[in-house]
Amino acid sequence: MDRTSIEARNLISLKVAAAMVDVNTKTIRNWIATGDLEGFRVNGHLLRVKRDQVLALIEPTAVVADGGAA
Repeated sequence: MDRTSIEARNLISLKVAAAMVDVNTKTIRNWIATGDLEGFRVNGHLLRVKRDQVLALIEPTAVVADGGAA
């Protein structure tokens, strides 16, 4: 498999990217606009992002359970 086809398989839609990190597609578009995420035009109009760049935006956080009801 050549490098171009490997890179193309790494490109995902904004909808898929948003679902991966549990945000709205508008947030993905904002991240592209601010340069936090690189966007690619496919076939002249479709916008795609790299799967690994989206995953790199995820930062683990500690969840503290207090054990009580709110």
